[in-house]
Amino acid sequence: MITVRLRGQKELAAYLKKVRRGVKITAMRAAAEYIVGDERHGLRHAPSRKQHGESNPYQWQTPKQRRAYFASDGFGGGIPYTRTDTLVNSWELVDSNDWQRVGIINTWEKSSFVIGDDQQRGHKADGWRHYLDVVKTNINGAIRAAQRAVDAWLTRNKS
Repeated sequence: MITVRLRGQKELAAYLKKVRRGVKITAMRAAAEYIVGDERHGLRHAPSRKQHGESNPYQWQTPKQRRAYFASDGFGGGIPYTRTDTLVNSWELVDSNDWQRVGIINTWEKSSFVIGDDQQRGHKADGWRHYLDVVKTNINGAIRAAQRAVDAWLTRNKS
């Protein structure tokens, strides 16, 4: 499982400090939703599928891993592997009850091997980026999404 913590993102933290407490969770949720993204950007964006063969062999970590893959019928996923989108569909937002944070988690137990700290060489070569790189490249869009959410909240709640 992967948990994303945005504490170190200075730009987003600076923006959220300026937002009133009552709308802070609205801004944080909008920013987190943007970072999770969809099929075009963010954590739910998957690179296009690469075909492997003689001219483009998969880059195994070790020969032992290659043997295990073929001996276990693709680690149980079948050969050739058919993309299931389990990784990109396993991102979830978790709101706290204390209005202090919105969490982003990936509940798929194998996600770390594809985009996390245990990322395999073959997945990186196939275009999967580490989740922190994805977060960093989506921060500006997340700030814009948070600002739009705050503006909409203020418009709805004029007193």
